[in-house]
Amino acid sequence: MKTIIRMLAGLMGVFIFSAAFADCEMRDVTQGETQFHKRVFAALKNSLPQPPPNWTLAPVREESISGLCADYREGEFEIRVSGKYSYHPPKEEGDRLYAESRKLQAEIDTLGQLPPDIKKEYQGWLDKMSEANRASNKASKEGNKELARKKDAEGEEYSSKGREVRYKYLASVEQQKAQLEAKMSTLDYRGSEVNISLVANAIRPDSPNFKLASEIIIGKTPTPKSPGLKVHNVRAVAEGKEAKREQIMAAIDRKKLESIVQ
Repeated sequence: MKTIIRMLAGLMGVFIFSAAFADCEMRDVTQGETQFHKRVFAALKNSLPQPPPNWTLAPVREESISGLCADYREGEFEIRVSGKYSYHPPKEEGDRLYAESRKLQAEIDTLGQLPPDIKKEYQGWLDKMSEANRASNKASKEGNKELARKKDAEGEEYSSKGREVRYKYLASVEQQKAQLEAKMSTLDYRGSEVNISLVANAIRPDSPNFKLASEIIIGKTPTPKSPGLKVHNVRAVAEGKEAKREQIMAAIDRKKLESIVQ
C-alpha cells in the first residue's frame, strides 16, 4: 500500500511539474550559458566555508543547467550551491550539556506542578465538586430532578473555581518556564545542523526569517531582468540555531564571494 502511495505521489509530482511548463515553449541552453553556469557553480562551491573544528560538511550535490523557457533572456537563471554542516560535540562537552539539559528539564517539570498550598486549595475545590456530583447522582436516582440540577450546577461552579486556581498559578510561571525552555533549546548535546545556500543572481529571493536564518548579500540587488552572462550578486543564507549558524557564517570568506561578482 505504501509503495502504491509513493508511486501516486511521484506521478502527481511529475504532473504538477509538467503543468507548470505547459505554457512554456522551451529553448536549448547556449554553450555560453552552460560554461557560465559551470564556472560560477564551481566558484560558489569553492566559497563554501571549511568546517570549523568538530563540524563536518556533507558532500555537495553537483548541479547542471538544462532547458529554459524560450522567453528567458540570456543568463536569466540563478546558480545555487547548498551545503549541509553538522556539529558533533566532543564527549566531555556533550556530557556536560546533557547534564545541564536534564537539570533544566527538572526545573521545568517542577514549575508545572502546583506548590503545596495551591495544590491544597485546588484539591479542596475538586473535593467539593465530587461531593456535589455524588449528591446529584443520589438525587437523580431518587427522582428529585430539581435537586440534581442544583447539585450539577454547584459541581460545575466548584470545578470552574478549581481550574481558575490552577490556571492562575500556571500563568504566573509561564514566562519563567519559557526562559528555561529557550535556554534548554540552545544545549546541543546531540549535535546540530546548519544549512547554507550560496546563490548567484538570485531571482525573486524571499526575505529570510532572521529568527531562524542569517544572510549576507554581496553586489547589487535585485538581479537585472536581462542579467547576461555576468554575476551581479551573491547571496549567502544560513539556517539553523543562531549560535551555530553564526559560527558558520563567520567562517565565510567574503573576499571569495566578492571575487565572483563582476
